[in-house]
Amino acid sequence: MDDFDRVAPSTSNGGAEMAFLIVFVIGLLLLVFALFAGGGGGGTADPAAVSTETAPALEDTTPTAPVAPATGN
Repeated sequence: MDDFDRVAPSTSNGGAEMAFLIVFVIGLLLLVFALFAGGGGGGTADPAAVSTETAPALEDTTPTAPVAPATGN
């Protein structure tokens, strides 16, 4: 007859440790993303408040007629 009272209880919970590690890595990635993402933006400006001197000039970009190649080589 087996005596199960002498069997040491299992203390291995590797699945829980792995879950905590995955949650920690995801949290760390979210923190790094929140700190460094989108840092190059200059903010938003009201288009009505922008004067014509500071606004970029819009140019007419119609294509020109194609140029014939030079002959007489």
